[in-house]
Amino acid sequence: MTEKNENLTNQTNEKNVKKILKPKNDVVFQRLFSKDNPEITKAFVEAMLDEKIHSIEINNDKELLSENLELKSGSLDLQVDVNDNEKVDVEIQLLERENFAERLLFYFSQLYLRGIRRGESYLTAKKVVVIAIIDYELKTDKKIDEMETIWHIAEDNNLKIRLTNKFEIHILELGKVKEEYRKNKENKKAQWLLFLDNPELKEVEEIMENNKEVKEAVIKIREMSQDEKLQRLADLREKAIMDEKAIYQAGINNGKAEGEKLGRKQGRVETIKEIAKKLLKQNMNIESISEITGLSVEEIEKLKNDKK
Repeated sequence: MTEKNENLTNQTNEKNVKKILKPKNDVVFQRLFSKDNPEITKAFVEAMLDEKIHSIEINNDKELLSENLELKSGSLDLQVDVNDNEKVDVEIQLLERENFAERLLFYFSQLYLRGIRRGESYLTAKKVVVIAIIDYELKTDKKIDEMETIWHIAEDNNLKIRLTNKFEIHILELGKVKEEYRKNKENKKAQWLLFLDNPELKEVEEIMENNKEVKEAVIKIREMSQDEKLQRLADLREKAIMDEKAIYQAGINNGKAEGEKLGRKQGRVETIKEIAKKLLKQNMNIESISEITGLSVEEIEKLKNDKK
């Protein structure tokens, strides 16, 4: 091959290289950890729970719908049934919200209800574990240095005494993962979280040498990164998040309460709906638009009808 042809080939290859998708983008996260990739999903959940999984059922129905239409609904990032006795919800939270704790309680309560069928004893209810992976610092009354905090219902004066073992919430901070990994490079939870944060980190290359499941996840994310539609969905989702962060931060400068109000009202109602309208113009299906924007199918149907 001549030098000229080699240079041309290199230029062509550079043009064909896609940006590597970030697994912490919830659009990408939901596509990666799903029924389409059962072994990767199982290994990830096993690491998050720090327990051996003998059986797992991956639930692709992410909507938490209530029979009472006046009650709030929600959407899950990853929900699995583990070992026939646990319901596990894994959530990615990139935006800091003042109602963060209440959101986790909502997810817990809905999954707990799903674990009891009409007419069954309350004793048949399955344990529910909610795992929240956040991309900001957790605000608590006491500074916590650890990457992970685990929360239960305990007696005030006897914290080792729990009211029930069926309630468990884990909160993991991405900002503390590198330090945790430096302390213990065998920590599989930290290994997976480094991958989530950025699969191109030098630490992830090191992890791939000994963790074959993370290696498979990296290979899969590179493969997914060649999907132009998914790239577009992820970019739009990232833009929506960045816009909402900017609006929320601007509001914080004028007071936290106003910031939450502006972030919710302008970020979600204006920015997100504008993105949905643009996608409707491109004739994208409503389910995909809902996945990108977080809007319900009903909200998007209304936007579609408003255009007519």
